[in-house]
Order: sequence, then structure tokens, then C-alpha cells
Amino acid sequence: MSDRRGFLKSAAIALTGLGVGARGLLAQLKTGHMMEGPPGAETLIEGQTYLYFGGTGYYGFQGNPILLKAAGEALLKYGMHPSTSRSGFGNSPLYEAVEKKAAEYFGSESACTVASGYLCNSAGFQALAAMGRFDAVFMDEGSHYSVVDYVGLTGKPVQKFAHADPEDLRRKLKAGLKAGQRPLLVSDGVFPTFGQIAPVPEYVKAIEPYEGLVWLDDNHGVGVLGPHGRGTYDHYGLKSDRLFFGGTMSKAFGSRGGIIPGPKSFIAEILKSHIMNGATGPTAAESAASITGMDLLMKHPEMRTRLLANAKRLKEGLRRIGFPVENTPFPVAAWALKSAQEMDRVHQGLMERGICIQRAHYVGVETEGVLRVVVFATHTNEQIDRLLAALKALA
Repeated sequence: MSDRRGFLKSAAIALTGLGVGARGLLAQLKTGHMMEGPPGAETLIEGQTYLYFGGTGYYGFQGNPILLKAAGEALLKYGMHPSTSRSGFGNSPLYEAVEKKAAEYFGSESACTVASGYLCNSAGFQALAAMGRFDAVFMDEGSHYSVVDYVGLTGKPVQKFAHADPEDLRRKLKAGLKAGQRPLLVSDGVFPTFGQIAPVPEYVKAIEPYEGLVWLDDNHGVGVLGPHGRGTYDHYGLKSDRLFFGGTMSKAFGSRGGIIPGPKSFIAEILKSHIMNGATGPTAAESAASITGMDLLMKHPEMRTRLLANAKRLKEGLRRIGFPVENTPFPVAAWALKSAQEMDRVHQGLMERGICIQRAHYVGVETEGVLRVVVFATHTNEQIDRLLAALKALA
């Protein structure tokens, strides 16, 4: 802690020397609160320890000593990263170990690691397009930024359909496809702001007559949903060679980097892509931590059981207070109050009580934003009840 404060003090002195007050610069650049330690049930934010219900560190792995030890050892052995793409000298035993562990975790033939979960969509879209398996894209209009940013890379026409609306999808498919054309259905697995799970079985039924494919951005679902923690398809019990997805290591698994499991032919296509041949992969520390995070969840399924139990306790409590949150097992809840000022008041009131939740302006949210709560496996019942009591008092 003293080292961290020393660094911050030095940084402030340096900024002052440049004629810029440290607080003034932070005020100009700041987009959120300053986290000064790893996220967990209790987290150090701007010099104060808060009961923390923000972010997506679902198991608190970001500060787990086992992950940190693995990351540190890998960093010392391999350096930061290969500093070149995998098509040259940039492959690493760690990348192959991540992919082997991911194939085991997700029960897939193969897997591929990329530098971030955000890039999974780019890599997946490029590979599916290169394989020539679809002719048009139909995208849930509530999809994440990373889907919207990259879906045009397919080079195919893209049509949006109403959020989480299989009937509108059917109408758009019927009107937008020519005879013999095959669709690619694109959506989040879990829509992150409200913890809503996409109606994937209905999407699959809608595209089946056209021999279509599905791609899910499952960055939030992996590690959390399903009897094996494999994500949204696992949650619904869906398996098919027409179902594809990508996920992140930065949330449930406590590390960073993206992972795309799938058939060998599909993964081979990704390994030939621009993402793999034009960019450096994850750092050694990230790769080692990813392996460890997956391994811990495989060996300790009780962690996921605890997380889902906490989600149930939180959401039942929020509904008792009168907040209309999504009735899903996912450990995220969000709701709007009658005005932005009212939400600001509640958010500030919680901060004054030593409780931190998110005042979110994110995907699928109206201009005034929402209050958003994320519960972790590491939260105790008493901590969840403390949050609920504070919210009730402020409501």
C-alpha cells in the first residue's frame, strides 16, 4: 500500500511540475472512480474500502493469490509477451496451453486465444465469412459494442431485428433472404447491463429452415452459466456444429484475453486470419492466469453454485423492495428510477454508507442511465443483506 501511495504522490508531483494539478487533470480525464486494489467483495477505491458490487469479477479471481502466483512465474520465465505475431516467432507454449485447457473446459475439439474478448467477434466473423457458410447477417439490435463494431467485417449485408424478439427475427428473415441464402444470427449471449439472457433456442428455431449459423458474444456467460459453466449454449443445453461463440478471460476467469472454442476446421481458419497474423497475443501473465482460472473453476464447481445462490438472494431482495429486475440466474441486476437525479441521490447515498454500485450508462440504457449491481461468489449473505437494507432505506 505504501508503494502504491508513493507512486501516486510522485505522479502528482510530476504533473504539478508540468503546470497541471493532479486532481485537475484527473477531473478532466476521469471516466469513473479510481480503483486502487483488485476487485472483490471489499475493494479499495480512492483511498477508502467499500463493500463493492461493481465490475464483473464474478469470483474475485482478479486478486486471487493462486492466479497471481501463476502470472508472476510466467512473467519471469517468458517476459511480457513474444512481441510479434504467432505466424513468425510469436507463438508461445503458454498460448497452446491456454487453448488446450480451454478445449477441455468447453468440451470442444479445439480453441484459439486472442488478445482480448473484444476481438473475439472480429476473429469469429472473419473466419466464418472466409469459410463461405452464410450470405447475410441478422443482428439483435441490443448487441454489445464489440458486435456492432465488427459485424461489417463479414462483407455481407447486415440487418438488425428488434431486441430479444424471435418473431421480428422471423419476419426479417422471410423478407430479407433470397431463395437458397443462409443467415448468420448474431447476438450477445448475456446482455450485460440488465443480466438478460438471449432467447437463443427461439433464435435457433427461426434460422433452422434456412440452414443458418449462430454467433454469440458470450463474454459474460462463459464461466457462469450452464451446468458446466460453459456459457449460454450450456445454459440452454444446445449443441450443434452451427453454433459458434467467443468469450473473455477478463471476467469470470480473472485474467485477460479472448477465447474462441470450436471445431478444428473453424479454429484453423482463425489461425490464418489477420487477427492472428497481424497482432501480438496476450501477455505471459494473462495466459498463465487464464489457465489457472479455468482450472480452478473446473476443480471447484461449488464456486459457481455460490455465485448463483448469491444472484438469487440479491434479485429476490431487490424485487421485494420493488425494483423490476430481470428474473434470470445471472449475477447482474439493473433498474431505473423516475429520474437521473433520483438515481444520483441513491448512488451517492450508498457511497456515503460505504457501499459501491454502478451508476451505469451502458449498452441498451436510456439517456438517464440505470443503477446496476453485480454480485460475486465472494460476497457473504450479510454483505448482500447490508446492500439491500441500504437500498430500502434510500428508496
